[in-house]
Amino acid sequence: MTIPWKVVGGYGAHIKSNRTEIIIQHKGKVSEIPIDDLSHFLLIGGHTIQTSTIASLVKEGIFISFCESDGSPVGYISPYDYSLFKENQHLQKIAAPYSYALAFARESVKSRILAVERYAEEIGADILFSGELSILSGYAKELENMVLIEELRRVERLVRNMYYEILGRLVSPSYQFKRRTSRPYTDPVNAILSFGYGMLSSSCMRAVIGDHLDPGYGYLNRGKQALVQDLINCWKPGMIDSIAIAFTRSGKLRPCGYELTNDRCILQDEIIEELIHLFTGSINQELIDLQVQVLTSSLRGEAQFSIIKP
Repeated sequence: MTIPWKVVGGYGAHIKSNRTEIIIQHKGKVSEIPIDDLSHFLLIGGHTIQTSTIASLVKEGIFISFCESDGSPVGYISPYDYSLFKENQHLQKIAAPYSYALAFARESVKSRILAVERYAEEIGADILFSGELSILSGYAKELENMVLIEELRRVERLVRNMYYEILGRLVSPSYQFKRRTSRPYTDPVNAILSFGYGMLSSSCMRAVIGDHLDPGYGYLNRGKQALVQDLINCWKPGMIDSIAIAFTRSGKLRPCGYELTNDRCILQDEIIEELIHLFTGSINQELIDLQVQVLTSSLRGEAQFSIIKP
């Protein structure tokens, strides 16, 4: 079976290779992955990897991503031909930004409202405060009347904040998750979400770089990995959040599965392995690749940009 991307999480893995396989030694176990089966190698946490292995992967056109232990993206290594994207980057930066920003904002808001409606149906309408869903729907309608990208950002941010507050009502109060926070994450739910977002970001980064686009040049978002953030905000509710919430509500996230220090929450290896399995199954790489191709075609004037429905 072809493995399009391999994830190594936790700490302490030793990674080497021969001419045909990647060899991963971790916790007394040895895994051998044919290099021909890989397109993306994702390292999360602290591991050792031979430089000859990095060179072998790069020569075979395999993309290598590095993330912090909580899933936050750090950087990537790509083959030389991935740097030959001046034409696409030029088209990316001269494109009229508003229509792209509106499409990303609209889908980010819509995906979260649909997720909230689904949770209300499955768990019960009492997870929502009176009028809360109407407020969210009002924000969605408000987007269509915006004329400035900054206004789109403001509304999209408001919806995201409300959405995470609602998610906080779906999990046990013992997890101390009330809203999305910044690093370092001090509760296990934020740590799990961040881990999933890191995997999703790396998957999206692979597609963006592979299509010769600049991951740092976004339309709705600004700053580090702005284009990647534009894209993944459309998919977080379905590809990551729903899986993370189901996992925390299943009873599998026990106190022994994470450690709370003075300033952060550290997920244990057993939980990380389970999350890798769950998120690898939920991240739709085919859809991500196709969406990036639609964006590139739009920038070239070959198609109108739209967000693909899952």
